Amino acid sequence: MSRILLVGKEPDLIEVLRLSLEADGHHIMTALDCLEALEMVAGRLPDIVVTDSKTVDAIALCKLQRHAQPGERFRVIRLSDGPQPTDTHASLFDAYVQKPVDVQQLLSLVSQLTIERQNLSSDSSIDMRSR
Repeated sequence: MSRILLVGKEPDLIEVLRLSLEADGHHIMTALDCLEALEMVAGRLPDIVVTDSKTVDAIALCKLQRHAQPGERFRVIRLSDGPQPTDTHASLFDAYVQKPVDVQQLLSLVSQLTIERQNLSSDSSIDMRSR
């Protein structure tokens, strides 16, 4: 399954999400903020980042994305206190989940993003082999 990085300062929420995602077969890492997340994934990027809107640092996410190889961009799910934002950083996020978090909705979204990512990887592998 996917390597997922949970970033947030709400320990109870992060723990519930960690347990649910692990039970669904995913490998989970946790960080308190984006700076800690940057240090954690220096060697190997996650497939998906789930971040609390209060702790997200858009600049740090951009730096993290720059470490990715072309075509290996990870997906980002933002946990939000309100409706989907329309701010200048909205394009950094692949999906939004409004709090309180519906764990089943998050699991479904993670599955969907994992499938999309695998399909993109398969497509780029085929393109590389045909050259």
